[in-house]
Parts: sequence; C-alpha cells; structure tokens
Amino acid sequence: MTEPAAIRFNNPGAMWGTGNSIATKWGSTSTTTLNDGLGQGNNIAFFPTKVQGACAQFDLWRSSKNYRNKTLASAISTWSGGNYVSSYLNFLTDRVPGLTASTVIDEAYLRSPNGIALMKAQAWHESGKPYPMTDGEWAEAQRRVFASKAPTIPTTKAATTAVVVNTATATAAAQAHSSGASPVVVICIIAAGLIAAAIAWYFIHKRAA
Repeated sequence: MTEPAAIRFNNPGAMWGTGNSIATKWGSTSTTTLNDGLGQGNNIAFFPTKVQGACAQFDLWRSSKNYRNKTLASAISTWSGGNYVSSYLNFLTDRVPGLTASTVIDEAYLRSPNGIALMKAQAWHESGKPYPMTDGEWAEAQRRVFASKAPTIPTTKAATTAVVVNTATATAAAQAHSSGASPVVVICIIAAGLIAAAIAWYFIHKRAA
C-alpha cells in the first residue's frame, strides 16, 4: 500500500512548494501536484529528510502572515483551504492538551512542548496516521528553527583582556625605566604592549562574529 503523500515527500504539514520561500529555505527540491479531487490545484513540497520538512512546518507557523499570531481556527481555515475545518480543529484539540479553537499560536507557543504536540497532531491529520518521526526528531526540528545565533562574547571580556595586557606593559616599561634603560627601549616596550592588546581584541571579536 502506498504511503500518504505527507510521508512519501517528508512533509509532515503537507505544505505547498509552489511559491513557498520557506519550503525552499529548508531544502525543498521539487513540488508535485496532488490529485486530491478538490480541484484547488493543491501541490506538495518534497524535502530531503523528515526533520527538514518539520522545520519548514514549524517555520511556516512562526513566520507566515497567514499563521503567525493567528488563532488556531483562523490558521487551520487557511491551511486546509477551507476544507473540513471543523473536523480538522477537533482532531487537533483532542490531541493537544489545553488547545482550543481560540488559542493564539504565537512564537512562545511554538517553542513550548505544546508546540511540538501541535505539529505532531497536524502531521497525523495530514497523513491519516501517526507520523513516522521520533520525539527526538521533532525536538531537533524545533531546536533548528528557534535556535538563536551563537552568543556574542561580552565586550567586558575584550576589555578585561586589554586591561591585563596594558597593565603588564606598563609594569614592564616602569621596570625598564628604573633599571636605566634608554627611552627608546621603554617606547618599544609600550608599543609592543599596545600591539599585543590590539591583536587580542581582534581575535576575540573575530571568534565572536
């Protein structure tokens, strides 16, 4: 028996590919027209892996003006193309704790455990059976979509490094002067310290970029 399109195409939300920049963002490589008898020209994006398909599903809910910060009822009416909206809503609310038709699906909701539960329930509805992804794969998809940029190393770290280097430089210069070193030697020590501080600052900020 042939698997449902949502499973065959690694697309848990059965989302469109045509004109869908989010599908492309998460690696969709092709689109197939569905012969679903609805006469709406529905199509489905293909993803290389189910995790990438789940990433696109999360991201569409998070980013699209059609779904971001919408109530569940409004979002599902759009997602389903207006087909079988009541039964779709009932299917989801029966499977996600606390979810109602009036629940606003915002970013905080999607980041939460209930966000994963909603994506899983939707994938189940779209494929007609529990979607073949592990809890770990769902969590990984959520993590990829909502992961923030690598944290920038605080400015205080760079400042502290510069202070340490410059303090050491000042100490060395003072010792050289007190021992009778020529002004040229003292100036060279100070210049070397400033160069060392500049190099340290550069590499700290380059690593943070």
